[in-house]
Amino acid sequence: MRENCLGDSNYSSYQLIPRKIDKQLVALGANRLFDLGEADDQVGLELVVEPWIDQLFKILGARFEIPSEKMNAITESPNIKLNQVKSEEEKKALLQKRQQDEESDDEGHGGVQGIQMLIPEHYEYPEVSLLKGSAALSNDENLRVPIAPQPFIVSSVSHQKLDEDTKLEWQNLCKMPGVVTKPFEVLVVSAEFVTDPFSEKIKTKRMITVDFGDHAPSLQYEPGDAIYFCVPNPVEEVNFILKRCGVLPIADQQCELSIDSKTEKINAQIPGHVHKITTLRHMFTTCLDIRRAPGRPLIRVLAESTSNPQEKRRLLELCSAQGMKDFTDFVRTPGLSLADMLFAFPNVKPPVDRLIELLPRLIPRPYSMSSYENRRARFIYSEMEFPAADGRRHSRKGLATDWLNSLRIGDKVEILGKEPARFRLPPLGMKRNQAGALPLLMVGPGTGVSVFLSFLHFLRKLKIDSPSDFVDVPRVLFFGCRDVTVDSIYMNELEQFLSEGILTDLIICESEQKGKRVQDGLRKHLDKVLPFLTPSSESKIFICGDAKGMSKDVWQCFADIVANEQKISDLDAKKKLMDLKKTDQYIEDVWG
Repeated sequence: MRENCLGDSNYSSYQLIPRKIDKQLVALGANRLFDLGEADDQVGLELVVEPWIDQLFKILGARFEIPSEKMNAITESPNIKLNQVKSEEEKKALLQKRQQDEESDDEGHGGVQGIQMLIPEHYEYPEVSLLKGSAALSNDENLRVPIAPQPFIVSSVSHQKLDEDTKLEWQNLCKMPGVVTKPFEVLVVSAEFVTDPFSEKIKTKRMITVDFGDHAPSLQYEPGDAIYFCVPNPVEEVNFILKRCGVLPIADQQCELSIDSKTEKINAQIPGHVHKITTLRHMFTTCLDIRRAPGRPLIRVLAESTSNPQEKRRLLELCSAQGMKDFTDFVRTPGLSLADMLFAFPNVKPPVDRLIELLPRLIPRPYSMSSYENRRARFIYSEMEFPAADGRRHSRKGLATDWLNSLRIGDKVEILGKEPARFRLPPLGMKRNQAGALPLLMVGPGTGVSVFLSFLHFLRKLKIDSPSDFVDVPRVLFFGCRDVTVDSIYMNELEQFLSEGILTDLIICESEQKGKRVQDGLRKHLDKVLPFLTPSSESKIFICGDAKGMSKDVWQCFADIVANEQKISDLDAKKKLMDLKKTDQYIEDVWG
């Protein structure tokens, strides 16, 4: 769950920090070389970044009188000139050849006997797709391709298994922003559905409860806090990648990493999240992210790892300046994994060392707690589903979803403590007993409501333990769901909080049955909303849920309300909302 995303227009803080820096530099008298570039992660960072970098090099070359041939030698590979495919018949023949290559590979028929192996589903690629670009791109004889990243890691695999006494701490205990504890084991004490798993109307929602055991006192979490789950990669996917690299038979033997003495990479270092003495299986299971869409540097290396000239041509197109749109449309936007790319290009056999260098770190997944107890914590999540479509070669759930679904009572899992965020109760800097007098406006569609359950459990405890600190102030919750009979999670709990006076108002917004989203609820109940839109240190607005639509829509809804009530422009209304954000009166916890 991200709190401040710079380059994603789903977030109301889009480009906030870069614009502040730009404004401050201008105020200090800095001269602009050329226009500011603002890249949006929603449409593809490369669409702005690549042209911006090209322009930067042109300006630097002109300013320092660097000949263009020298600049080209520094910034890109020599223009790639390969035999282009001219006729439609040749193109069709190549696609048929690729299909034969895929079908002849035992990966398409179960892989290695007795070993879990990822199997591709049949998929018909469209005319213009991951495999084949437009005629203009296919026939371009002067692709501008970036220089491949310098190799720098050498792995040496022993004939022996890793010593059984060797303890491989999670990601080598490498530091990560936002993490405040070392990994520790917790016990799964509950795993259940909170919605009907057979309903076709909604995403399935589940709940998992863990017991912190002796670690509970060291966590000291508050309502709204989250923890990180150390989520591993799936066994069958790891096996497939290791097999394609030609190292599956030695994946469990001791592997030692070192820096290649011949590397030309400056300040080459083994990534901190990878052990120097480990196994290939351990690295690809717990340290390296094999699900994230491969970046263009990795695709550049894949192009050098195929024996098929046509595959190489297409991979070079995808990482070229001319193929930027194809990369965005066919790799990034559909969220292809490394396995999807390898299925599409069956002759690519990447050196395992290059993958260790270029695959990003596998980041643990944060989940907000939906309960408030000292020893146990409850987490609610929606299942993420990705069908075999748009170039994805196997149906799958989200990485964390698949793993969480596999957990059973009695399992032990590793978690990490997450640093306190602004989205919590009591807010940072406020004493616990003061939270009982704080007016709250809470907006939580879907599983976004789960974090507010922890708020309400905390307030109930405060009311019981210290009645004088629990004051009768507005505590309003707008809960959005599609159909209250199907996905109104924990409705009994919410209604109980309402009857006890913990909540003063519970407003249910059914989008499917009544066509009423949380934005509609906010507009309808202006008498409850308007007091929270006045600058004050005595109230809070909390928004929790999906960033892709809800967060922006709710932000715009509040802006509309302010603009209508104060008779001001949309821009001025958003400036007023930004003032509420700056003072932490308006706080979001949203995810993409």
